Amino acid sequence: MSDTEVSMESRLICELIGTFALTFIGAGSIMMGGDLTTVALAHGVVLAIVVTATMNISGGHINPVVTIAMMVVKKIDNDAGIKYIGAQLVGATLAGLILSQLLDGTTMVAAGHGMGTPAPNAGIDLMGVVAVEAVLTFLLMFAIWGTAVDPRAPAIGGWGIGMMVAVDIMMGGGITGAAMNPARWMGTWLFTDMADMSHLLMYWAGPLIGALSCSLLYNNYIMAPEDDGAKLRDHDA
Repeated sequence: MSDTEVSMESRLICELIGTFALTFIGAGSIMMGGDLTTVALAHGVVLAIVVTATMNISGGHINPVVTIAMMVVKKIDNDAGIKYIGAQLVGATLAGLILSQLLDGTTMVAAGHGMGTPAPNAGIDLMGVVAVEAVLTFLLMFAIWGTAVDPRAPAIGGWGIGMMVAVDIMMGGGITGAAMNPARWMGTWLFTDMADMSHLLMYWAGPLIGALSCSLLYNNYIMAPEDDGAKLRDHDA
């Protein structure tokens, strides 16, 4: 499906709804006291569903660093990419706003679980968080290229992507919170006290480094050589 067949309005609404769902379900699973496996599956399954639902409309980015990486390798133009990022941040923030209301005196939310915002373990420093987030996002981006962008990809919708997020969280959740997505992280962080501004660097720089390094590697060395871009699946259409 080409860019001209889908209006920008439709694409942006899909990116907004998809990022809203990821933030609402993902952070909500933490707020309700889910264990690590539950939280990982909540994030992974909801992402698999929304990527599958949106991949033939907006490309199912649902993550600012995915969009930025696709802009860098020319799979989406800069104007559209900036609009995508705006829609993703709005969707995540709306989810955070609704979730924040659950903390206002309700007994529904498990005590002590806050807004469900990814945060680093006390034993890891800034560079450690950036490094772990970069590796986790590299692996996520590899799943995106291999199952949704490469023309040789199997027809499994967004399930490979969602399951990579789930296993990334199972591994990294106790270390950095395994954000991999600045919009998912910021959507709830904005409704906390935002005391440690270093988190802003951690959860943007790490995922961005991972997404860019994987995309440049895959696009230049792994992508089907017979494809000059014209036959690519419209991951960003």
